[in-house]
Amino acid sequence: VLRALIGLNEFSPNSEFLAEAGQLTCSDEAPTQSVCGNIVFLFTGFDSQQLNETMLPVILGHTPAGASTRQIIHYGQEVKSGYFRQYDHGSLENVLKYGSLDPPDYDLSKVNAPVALHYSNNDWLASPTDVDALESELPNVIGKFLVPLDQIQPYRLLVGY
Repeated sequence: VLRALIGLNEFSPNSEFLAEAGQLTCSDEAPTQSVCGNIVFLFTGFDSQQLNETMLPVILGHTPAGASTRQIIHYGQEVKSGYFRQYDHGSLENVLKYGSLDPPDYDLSKVNAPVALHYSNNDWLASPTDVDALESELPNVIGKFLVPLDQIQPYRLLVGY
């Protein structure tokens, strides 16, 4: 059902139309710029002091960047199960692919790249408890940084506003 609603292979693909619409409706000269800001706030939480409105055309011109439908389903599986594990194909296919009814957890001890963890107390994707658990499983954490703004959301860290 989900695949039928959002597309078989790609969810929310980026397009020239969206980039152009972001430029036209979100520029400093556009009377609709505040609407663009409010759209961003829906995803990041409201904090007008932290929004650089001149960046709105750039932010909305690259958002959403698109993802495969399977990535979205996989993320939903992880949220529902509470485990960071490989894609769940269903019991029968899991047995054929993984040799067990359930997909295996990712072995984070094999991550050898240096990792810096950035989070906030208001992060709706990763609580401080989750960040602590992740830090304990990764072998090469070079730093864990609490962003001192309670209103900050992870997307803001990504786009730099």
